[in-house]
Amino acid sequence: MLLLDTNAVSAFMHRRPDALLRLREQDPSTVYLCAPVTAEIHFGLSRLPPDSSRRRLLANEFRRLRAAVRWVDWHEAATRAFGHWKATLQHRGAPIEDMDLAIASIALGLPAQLATANIRHFARIEDLDIVDWSEPGQQGTSRGRSPRPGGDRR
Repeated sequence: MLLLDTNAVSAFMHRRPDALLRLREQDPSTVYLCAPVTAEIHFGLSRLPPDSSRRRLLANEFRRLRAAVRWVDWHEAATRAFGHWKATLQHRGAPIEDMDLAIASIALGLPAQLATANIRHFARIEDLDIVDWSEPGQQGTSRGRSPRPGGDRR
């Protein structure tokens, strides 16, 4: 399973060839979007002038992606992961934004890989299986999971 981070979705919406290739290589039934990513995309679209052709084009690309991939809701395993990692990162003095932590927590709770270009940011969460989509023209590399303190993810 692959959960798309906001920047991976944005790269698709902007028709970046590397993002299009990476998505074409995936079975759509294994690719997921979640509410925090979708909220950030809608925020970005809402910042553009309502009548702009750019906004219409990007919104159409998002609708096309949304129709092709699966949806995952915020679920109980994700809430536990969120609480654990928010406290852990706060204790370390290295918090991340709640929306990004929610995205990571959903990936952890599934479990799924997270496709993102924001490697350094998400690398603070050792459990997270990150697929690096930051380098155009590369297939993306995975940074595997490390064991979660306290055992099972679910």
